[in-house]
Amino acid sequence: MSHVTIDAPVKVNLHLGIHPGRDSRGYHRADSVMVALGVGDTVTVSTPPEPPAADASGVLLAMSEDVGVPPQKNTAWQAAVRLRQAFGIAAPVRVEVRKAVPPQSGLGGSSSDAASVILALCRLFSLDEKDPRVVDVARSVGADVSFFLNLAPSYLTGAGDVLAQTFPVLEGLPVVLVRPAAGVSTVAAYREFDAEPVVPASPALMLAALRDDDAMAVAAALYNNLEGAATRLVPEILRVKSWLQRQTGAVAAQVTGSGSCVFAICETHAAARAIAARAQDEEDWWSSATFTVGKRAHFC
Repeated sequence: MSHVTIDAPVKVNLHLGIHPGRDSRGYHRADSVMVALGVGDTVTVSTPPEPPAADASGVLLAMSEDVGVPPQKNTAWQAAVRLRQAFGIAAPVRVEVRKAVPPQSGLGGSSSDAASVILALCRLFSLDEKDPRVVDVARSVGADVSFFLNLAPSYLTGAGDVLAQTFPVLEGLPVVLVRPAAGVSTVAAYREFDAEPVVPASPALMLAALRDDDAMAVAAALYNNLEGAATRLVPEILRVKSWLQRQTGAVAAQVTGSGSCVFAICETHAAARAIAARAQDEEDWWSSATFTVGKRAHFC
C-alpha cells in the first residue's frame, strides 16, 4: 500500500462547559460532549516513490487552500511528525488535506485532520490503532484530536481531552451548519472568556439525553458557555443563531466550540437542506446540510 485516503468529519459540541481559570499547562478544565457529522475534509497520506521535498522532519504537507497557518504549526503536519517519531518510522511521507469546511468555525476541522493523518499512518504502516502511543500522540497535538480517533458520541473532561464516557451512536440526526463570513480564533475566544468568565452548567441533562438516545431531549439540552466570548468577537454570530431559530423545521440552535459556526438540529433532512439553501441564497452565509455519524464513511 502506497497511500491511504480517509475522511475527516467535523464535530459539534452538544454541551461545552468551560471552567474559569487555567491549569499548570495553561489549559482550562472543560466538560465537552461531542458528536461527529457527515461532512468534513479529506486526508491522503502517501509514501511516494521519490522522497518528497520535505524538511528534516520527513513530512511534506500539501493543503488545498491557505488556512493561514504555517506548515510547522498545522495540526496535520504535527500529527505526522509526532507519530513517525513515536513509532520510529524512517520513511518520508506526503500529507494532502483537501479542505471542505472553513477554519475558525468551532467544528474541529484541524483536530479531525490530525486524527485522520494518525489513522492513515497506522493503516499505511500496519500499526495498531489501539496502541497507547497513538492516543498519546493525538492528545499531544490538540485537546479534541483523540475524540476523532473513534467518532462515538463522547463526553470528555480534563482539558477536553480525557474520554469519560461514550454513548450509543446518534446516527442520522439532521443538522444544518451556518457560518458568518468572519471566523473566531480559538486563542482569542479563550482570552475573551478569561476577561469575563462564566461558571458552566452541569452536563447532566445532556448526558441523560444521550444515554436515553432521545434526540429531542438532546436538542433541548444544548449548551455552550463559550458563546458569549465568541459573539463579543464576532457579533454576527448572534444574528445567525437568531435567524436559524426562526427557520421552519429547526428544533434548536447553538454555537459550536469557540465559533463562529452555529448549528441547528432539524426535524427532517429536507428541512436541513432547505435551511442551508436559504442561508446561502438569502444571507450569503456558508452553510451545509448534514447529519450525525458514529463511524467513518471513507477509508481506502
